[in-house]
Amino acid sequence: MNLQENIKKIRKKQAEKTDKALLDFLTKKPGTSSLYQIAQEIGWSIGRVQKSIDRLLKKGLVMYKRAFLGGRSLKLIIPAKVEANLRPSFVLRKPSDAEIAIPSDMIDSECWCENAFLYALDRMSFGISSRRESKWHESSLFEAKVPVRKEESAVVVKIPEKTSRFYLLYMTDYEISASPKRNKVIVSVDGLRSSRRNENGSAD
Repeated sequence: MNLQENIKKIRKKQAEKTDKALLDFLTKKPGTSSLYQIAQEIGWSIGRVQKSIDRLLKKGLVMYKRAFLGGRSLKLIIPAKVEANLRPSFVLRKPSDAEIAIPSDMIDSECWCENAFLYALDRMSFGISSRRESKWHESSLFEAKVPVRKEESAVVVKIPEKTSRFYLLYMTDYEISASPKRNKVIVSVDGLRSSRRNENGSAD
């Protein structure tokens, strides 16, 4: 084996080791990592992370999932094998029993305690806040105090039957956008999300 072939072999092994480490990292944190976040947490350069992701994409081992944070669209990298577990994002046991999992990196989990406050903003969206929101209270169609529990990578909110049926959560998909302060989110059902919201419906 000549020197050039030996170098290629070494680089291939290094790449495989890198890809395995990245895939292991993503498996532990599915759906919660952007390119920058991965580089920061794993201690690699963005270029190294990007090359590894490109290789994993070609092998079909990872994929991109769209998410929203503070009105900004983000591409999160997730292992392909967990995609089935991430669609839809709510855990559905029966039409009257739905839960919404808010990824921990979208919010400040310290703000969220045993209960949160849900506000029906319009026919296509509702807000969930860690505390009472006067603007949403004044304009909402209805509101409810809802139980919250914290998991390793998400804050899980129990959705009341009235809300679940009103928004048809058992037969529609949704998207979550978080406020810059990370203390509240807006849930847009049926995969629709308005690029402009009025003052009462914005997650500012």
